[in-house]
Amino acid sequence: MDLERLEQLEQIVLLSREMLKHAGQNDWARVAELEADRRKLVNQCFQQFTRLEDTSDVAPTIQEILHLNQEVMKLGAVHRESVGADMHRDSLGRTARAAYLGCAR
Repeated sequence: MDLERLEQLEQIVLLSREMLKHAGQNDWARVAELEADRRKLVNQCFQQFTRLEDTSDVAPTIQEILHLNQEVMKLGAVHRESVGADMHRDSLGRTARAAYLGCAR
């Protein structure tokens, strides 16, 4: 495998780890920034086909990237559910307030 592709793969893994770290901190704006950078790098890295003799080196790295991505997605799902629950509570509060104010008149 050529040195450039090896460095790109290492950088993709590092970006994926950073994404997971920031996802764990609920810093989703930073996760989105890192993901955009990672996507560009992935596109550059895989513009050319991987040679058959390089697959044994590339496959474990791709598996690690996919695993990290799944962990980020799990945290995203938990965050989304939490935001949804907060929005539902807020909506119920506004409805209850409106009902109370309607009865108080």
